[in-house]
Amino acid sequence: MPTLPPPCTTADVCTTTRSAIVGGMVTGQHLLDIEGYSRTKELLLNGEYTNSLPFTVGGRSWHLSYYPNGQSPASADFISIYLGLELDQSCIDPVTARDKFSLLDRAGKPVPSHCQTMELLAHYSTDGFGFGFPQFIKRADLESSEHLKDDCFTIRCDLTIVKKLRKERRRATSRFVDVPPSDLHQHLGGLLVSEEGADVTFRVAGETFRAHRNIFASRSPVFKAELFGTIVVNNINMKEATTGRGLS
Repeated sequence: MPTLPPPCTTADVCTTTRSAIVGGMVTGQHLLDIEGYSRTKELLLNGEYTNSLPFTVGGRSWHLSYYPNGQSPASADFISIYLGLELDQSCIDPVTARDKFSLLDRAGKPVPSHCQTMELLAHYSTDGFGFGFPQFIKRADLESSEHLKDDCFTIRCDLTIVKKLRKERRRATSRFVDVPPSDLHQHLGGLLVSEEGADVTFRVAGETFRAHRNIFASRSPVFKAELFGTIVVNNINMKEATTGRGLS
């Protein structure tokens, strides 16, 4: 996201506004069970089809067209499958979408060798024209596979609808962030008082207190040499108690 332009430097009143152009997608699935596959082949000849019940994705109603003997003479040895937009008098606007058809195995998973996806987005309208695959699967391949069981199989349609671009007003926020004053000294002081994680002991004028070697070493090269030298010490004797506490 680009940053906002710098504040106005002229004496004129300057306001900053913001808007957005938003694109989005809606996805959905429909499962089409074919039961009595052999009977559908007998009833529907080449070029003949039957539609599924309507289903809704993206606020529009759709159907699948199933051709058990192919959509045309060129696909007579195949099962053809198409996606179409239902006629809706209340909404006749075309829809931009992409579909994917998959043969499902007995576990309900897509069979990779029998999945087909539209490479380009298609513009669906209510004129009855749909998009799909005339050679979705060869009937001989289906009939010899384990995916046809008890004369039944399932096709899944994955539908992705491209929503119309919309425009929105946005609140223009400053690119500068207010940084609160540092309270590091309070945290370090609290750490010294609580002795949490303390790993060195100071004895000062008969008084003993625990501290943190990293903090003392970062504040004093003398303590750094003492605490992280060749021989590391864990106890340090000092003359005045105020010296050690002042370093934190």
